[in-house]
Amino acid sequence: MSNPVVGVIALIVLFILCFFFVHIARLVKFGWSYQKTAAPPKEKEEKPKEKAPAEQKPQEPIYYIVERKRRTQSSFSEPKQIRFK
Repeated sequence: MSNPVVGVIALIVLFILCFFFVHIARLVKFGWSYQKTAAPPKEKEEKPKEKAPAEQKPQEPIYYIVERKRRTQSSFSEPKQIRFK
């Protein structure tokens, strides 16, 4: 075989190898980050009991701010003439 043909074949093989190694590295990184974010199983811990609702302080009243709707003008003034200089 001639040198250019061997070069093209080597280039294609190198591209395929790099393509697979990059994608394998991305999959490994994705799997590793997924395992880091997955919460480990929690052991049962006794939580201190909360007070009954009657014993808690009454909730403060909630106030909502409501914006009034503005009325649109039903009649408009006469159009003005604009001159560009």
